[in-house]
Amino acid sequence: MNGKSEALNGRSGPQAAPKPASGIGWNEVKAELVEFFSSIKLAMFLFLIIAVAATIGTVIQQNERAEVYVKEYGEEAYRWFLRLGWTDIYHTWYFTSLLALLCINSLTCFYQRFPGIWRSMHQDKVSVNLPFIKNLKQTTEMSVAGTKEGVSKGIVQYLAEKGYMVLAKNEPGEATLYATKGIMGRVGAHMAHLSATVIVLGGLIGSLYGFQEFGVCLEGQTYHIPKGSFDLRIDKFWIDYHENGSVKSYNSILTVLEQGQEKVTKTITVNDPLVYKGIWFYQSSYGDAWDQVDVARVNVKDKKTDKILQTVDLQWKKEATLDKLGLKIMLADFVADFGFNSNEKKVYSKSVEHENPAIKLEMAEHTKKSALEATPWIFYHYPDLFDIPGSQYRFELVGYQPRKFTGLQITRDPGVTIVWIGSTMIVVGISLSSFIYHRRLWFKVIPDKQGVTVHMGGTTHKNQIDFNKEFRKLTERIKTINA
Repeated sequence: MNGKSEALNGRSGPQAAPKPASGIGWNEVKAELVEFFSSIKLAMFLFLIIAVAATIGTVIQQNERAEVYVKEYGEEAYRWFLRLGWTDIYHTWYFTSLLALLCINSLTCFYQRFPGIWRSMHQDKVSVNLPFIKNLKQTTEMSVAGTKEGVSKGIVQYLAEKGYMVLAKNEPGEATLYATKGIMGRVGAHMAHLSATVIVLGGLIGSLYGFQEFGVCLEGQTYHIPKGSFDLRIDKFWIDYHENGSVKSYNSILTVLEQGQEKVTKTITVNDPLVYKGIWFYQSSYGDAWDQVDVARVNVKDKKTDKILQTVDLQWKKEATLDKLGLKIMLADFVADFGFNSNEKKVYSKSVEHENPAIKLEMAEHTKKSALEATPWIFYHYPDLFDIPGSQYRFELVGYQPRKFTGLQITRDPGVTIVWIGSTMIVVGISLSSFIYHRRLWFKVIPDKQGVTVHMGGTTHKNQIDFNKEFRKLTERIKTINA
């Protein structure tokens, strides 16, 4: 007994195979990823965050000059805007990442659901048995006078008139019919899903390979467009007014130059841009230049008596000679809102608004010098702020006509065509999904002593009430078939 026990329990006997270690395989990980990225909760979350980012991009002007943000929000807020990327939010890494995630979500939904729809469009639906029809959500049976072939033909003709595609299978003892209509209603929802991906893809292409800039351009000036390898000349800018004095339109005549040769000349307005080599020039805005004027009116006074000796209108950068006073004078510089950078020892305009305008003259008195020398800045609001040493004259700025600038939105978006394709897809997809619903019907026509028994069943993926009405009408119509 002991030997037998040892033989049964001894180590020399065969050992049980080890159990495989438990773990998570690739299929499980794949299933979890598909479930996560196809989640409607993820889609709603992404839409919400993108909407918030888009709202920020709408409220805060994009790609404006630094002084615009400083004037509107203050220097501290502007620094935070730069850190967060809110001055160009649509090109930030996080906005691009949100669009990429939305694209993945849409593609995953398409991948998960559309193959089944595609298979259902191509599979043979005629080979079904009678229990299948009886178990459908909408089902009925009726006795019809006639033969199997005649009744089947009558049903097929009526369904074809109603726009159904019909497949038939005639077997000994029974005939099976399958009818379908509105399959594009199911395809439409997936087209709308896919269109979101197409739109996002177009947006990403535009974001990565396109650009959008704002140019402040003065009449008569030529500007180089480095991303287009050509020059743009502002031939003319003017404003049209209504009879009541309000602005009707603002217009610019632009000419494209390549290697000094004129290629295209076009008058642009707000809704009629110039397009050249894929770059769009929109008439975006206009305003008063902050660093130039067309003309400034200056009073020349006697420094001792404060008497006005002469009033002169000075053209920008053009020398004027006042023979009676023995003066040569030129309007050399202008700032709309005087500011001084103590570190760089440089005068600048703190904003584009004409809050503290000042001019700088260059002058020479005939009796002393022939070369022009710069004067101190002359302020519109503070005419006596600075004196001109060694001169018998004092100058007073009494008015000026600022030079108008045309604001051009310069844009290149290589993804815009793709965005339009996606937009068309979403309109078509939503229309198909909203107004067309997929209906499927099965029939078994079985001969009996009175004629035939027609077993009919059907289903739809939505709009059940309308389908029920159609099903009842079809039932009444089949009962009247006499073949």
